Amino acid sequence: MTTATFDGTQTRDWMLRFTGTVYATEAELTSLDQQAGDGDFGTNLAAGVRAAGPLLDRMDGAAGPADALGAMATAFLDEIGGTSGPLFGLLFQAMSRAAAGADGAELNSAALAHGTEQGLAAIRRVGDASPGDKTLVDALTPAAAALRAAG
Repeated sequence: MTTATFDGTQTRDWMLRFTGTVYATEAELTSLDQQAGDGDFGTNLAAGVRAAGPLLDRMDGAAGPADALGAMATAFLDEIGGTSGPLFGLLFQAMSRAAAGADGAELNSAALAHGTEQGLAAIRRVGDASPGDKTLVDALTPAAAALRAAG
């Protein structure tokens, strides 16, 4: 089995594609959250990626995957309120730490799986949520398992 790896540029590009997806689905995410919550999920997610944009734009060719993921963590933790800001910040922070610990220059699939698992654990600890509570945990739990299974 071949292990997938991403360098800093590829990880930055991945975060920019995530940003585009957030912008494209902001209204839908907000509408869904209005049915089940306070209706700020799409808005907060878009604000987070908007805050991360300048941090990602300043990255040079020497930036590694941990830097791109760390920029996302910083934006969400420092700039976004509500529930989703800190929770996504914890996820990106854990992924950044896993990337830095793996190699620093490349993000491999094992480090991504580990970072996702660590982010899930932090979110569960801070949010006191379990699978079935209709939270981010319901999406991250199978995602973390799938990443681990993918090797």
